[in-house]
Amino acid sequence: MRSVVFAALVILGFIPSVVMAQGTNLPVITAPGAGQVLQGQISITGNTDIPNFASAELDFAYASDSTGSWFLIQTYAQPVANSALAAWDTTSISDGDYILRLRVTLQDGTFQDATVKVTVQNESLLSTLTPTFTPLPTFTPLFTPQPATPTTMVASPTLTVPPVFSTPTALPPNPVEVQTNDIYTGIEHGALIIVVLFIFFGILIRLRRS
Repeated sequence: MRSVVFAALVILGFIPSVVMAQGTNLPVITAPGAGQVLQGQISITGNTDIPNFASAELDFAYASDSTGSWFLIQTYAQPVANSALAAWDTTSISDGDYILRLRVTLQDGTFQDATVKVTVQNESLLSTLTPTFTPLPTFTPLFTPQPATPTTMVASPTLTVPPVFSTPTALPPNPVEVQTNDIYTGIEHGALIIVVLFIFFGILIRLRRS
């Protein structure tokens, strides 16, 4: 009964936990302390070196969980005497209130617990780790470039040369060329000569017969 009262006083902070670990037969969590705000990687230290030690385990649970669900952090097959128990990564869980429990199972099958209530608060840590970008300085040029003056392009007048139409020159008449009228005239003269010859030979034939 005296050991139970002594452990309760240690949990409430009235008696240093190291003294309890050295002078009682109960397990104890020496760090972190009760009510401590935790961020990032936390080193949990304590003592499981008590008589009739069989095994031990370190767990955590949500402080508001009334179902008694515990999540294992580490187990121990050998007693730990006032030393580091585990490294707890609090960034893997949400912010809030938690209970750390160190349970030592004795050789007769019974167990003894040491618990510590802590608060995990990583949100403010993440905000401080967020990189801030500093804008680059603005450089003012030594001179201000002036816009180029547009050049007006004047089109040169294009000389239009009027087309020159050449009048064909009539060729002189070809003396050897036979005209159509000459042909008709030759035919008429030839026909007249043939008729005259027929009449002449007809007269001669009649004269010879008579």
